[in-house]
Amino acid sequence: MNNDKSSAVRQALLLALGELLVLGIVVGVYLIIDKFTYSVLLGAALGALVGIFNFFFLTVSVNRAVDEYLRLRGEREMSEEELERFTAEHSARVQNAAKVSYIVRTVAMLGALVLAFALSTHFDVLATAIPLLMYRPLMYFVEIFERKKGD
Repeated sequence: MNNDKSSAVRQALLLALGELLVLGIVVGVYLIIDKFTYSVLLGAALGALVGIFNFFFLTVSVNRAVDEYLRLRGEREMSEEELERFTAEHSARVQNAAKVSYIVRTVAMLGALVLAFALSTHFDVLATAIPLLMYRPLMYFVEIFERKKGD
């Protein structure tokens, strides 16, 4: 279990580094095209922070649900039939935790965009959206990196 937690921390750090890299690229592009303002930095920072929060919340919520499932299962031996019954009875908790996590994370991302639109004098909307859109590709690259490291 400790190895799983260290892996989750490593993945979160990799994702955070990726989001910071995206933030740097966004700011760099705005500097190159001579459109940089303080709102670009704030927007990119907002998008990157929400992306990092998104991954952190995903990891914590799913790990918590799986830990609860394992706690309920315990160490006892189970036949195939008992295991199937137990899984059918308790897997809904893990699925519900994943659904709630998805909803909360989606609302957080939409909330960041709404905030950027509402306060567009303080947040550049495009600079906010780019780190949010890069969240999934960054997760993909973190997964590839973890697989390569495991081989």
